[in-house]
Amino acid sequence: MACFQNAILFSGLTFLTSASGAFAGLEICNGTDFRTSVSIGYKDGEQFVSEGWWTLAPGACKQPLQADLKRRYYYVYASAADRTFTPEARNTFCTQSDAFTIFGDEHCDERGYETKGFARIDTGKTAKHFSVMMQSDMFDRKGPPEPQLHVEMGEIASGMLPLRGDSQPGLLGEPFSQTGIFQGCVQGEDGAWCAFHADGWKFYAYYGGGTPDTMLDALEFLPVTTPVSFAGDMINYGDISVEVALREIAYLPGYDRYQAQRIAMQGKWRSVDDPQSELFIEGAEMLDIYGGEQLGEMFLQILDRCEDGPDVGPVLIQTEPETQDQYCYIIEEASNEKLELIYLGAPRPLEYRR
Repeated sequence: MACFQNAILFSGLTFLTSASGAFAGLEICNGTDFRTSVSIGYKDGEQFVSEGWWTLAPGACKQPLQADLKRRYYYVYASAADRTFTPEARNTFCTQSDAFTIFGDEHCDERGYETKGFARIDTGKTAKHFSVMMQSDMFDRKGPPEPQLHVEMGEIASGMLPLRGDSQPGLLGEPFSQTGIFQGCVQGEDGAWCAFHADGWKFYAYYGGGTPDTMLDALEFLPVTTPVSFAGDMINYGDISVEVALREIAYLPGYDRYQAQRIAMQGKWRSVDDPQSELFIEGAEMLDIYGGEQLGEMFLQILDRCEDGPDVGPVLIQTEPETQDQYCYIIEEASNEKLELIYLGAPRPLEYRR
């Protein structure tokens, strides 16, 4: 790292000019406590060019340009999970989610790109090398998303629920009440059941296991991922599973504040890096598939942050049912066409497409 003589704070960026000449070009450092991805813009001849991405862990530095600087002004954009980049001085450039070099800074949307506001960096008239230190105050923290209701799901659930039985609490086991996500109903080798996920546990209600058949019959038409409250008696326990006899089920509109992301993640995904690698997500469960063969199953939770991790949510917690091993991924993007996850400590994101 070069030794720096001067530091000037402007619009959330600390500009550092190297006094030792230990490096040439443009260096960008991450002075925040969260992971960022950066892109740059500059003028090359008579046209503007934008390039990205460089991923920076907290405290890390990278050099997008490694030759002597030829221009006075350069431009920087940064992306961070659950945060909005908010520089005061802005110039717009084109970007895209994949790695890019884009020529021209106009008509971005018409050309299939996104338009982003970049911070302008004044390197001075004679600088050959320059370092930029990003600070936390150049980002606005997004609040937790407002609960988003899935209209069709809400209409079906409101018409079906609540469902109530007439059994007394405690007749078949320890009484309980819980809030969670409906996982659907299954006819399997061990019988037929309906299931729910809550707080990392899977709850099974079997036909012939104390839950009224009429209640389970009705649940077969309830959309998977519907947020619900459910109560009854706990009969048997596993490591992260419980067999229950249900007494009551109610619809909880607004309970799942990450419902939009959860619904967008449903279905089959294929890795951009390795088309043989696929994920299939249904409700709060995921199948790991390679070359058409199922390799494993995970239970899923969407939470605000990883346990003992940085405040960079929302995150996807994957739990292996047999071993209870957990893996935490930042949800960088979850849309109808793209799923991008960042495993903490990994050098690059995992990107999946439909």
